[in-house]
Amino acid sequence: MALKIFGTRKLRLRLTLLVRHPFFWILTISGNSFVLLGASLLYHFESTNQTPPIGFLDCLLWSTGMVTTVGYGSYTPVTLIGKLVVLALMFLGTVFIWSYMGFIVTGFISPELASLEREVHDLERELLDLRNKN
Repeated sequence: MALKIFGTRKLRLRLTLLVRHPFFWILTISGNSFVLLGASLLYHFESTNQTPPIGFLDCLLWSTGMVTTVGYGSYTPVTLIGKLVVLALMFLGTVFIWSYMGFIVTGFISPELASLEREVHDLERELLDLRNKN
């Protein structure tokens, strides 16, 4: 059964269905927005308070690390707002990653799970029919 899930044709079909789903785009756009907003806020509040001053690309890298839960820690925020931004990125990143992974895994597994549920239901019906005959 594992080979059925990862067959090239079925894999392409499931990926296409996932990408066409509106929830995929909601998660993708909101996740990227969190990264860009976090990077912008960190750059605005932290860039001049660091020694040496950090650039926007560094803030973008750091924000991406926080949202994706990788945790790239090349610097530590020193302002209160910077620390609050980092906390928000950590919490939102955790929610975002779990939602994204749950959506993708469900897209790959749900067709196979539905097939197994139908088979179990058919077997239960056959068992009930056999019991009623005896």
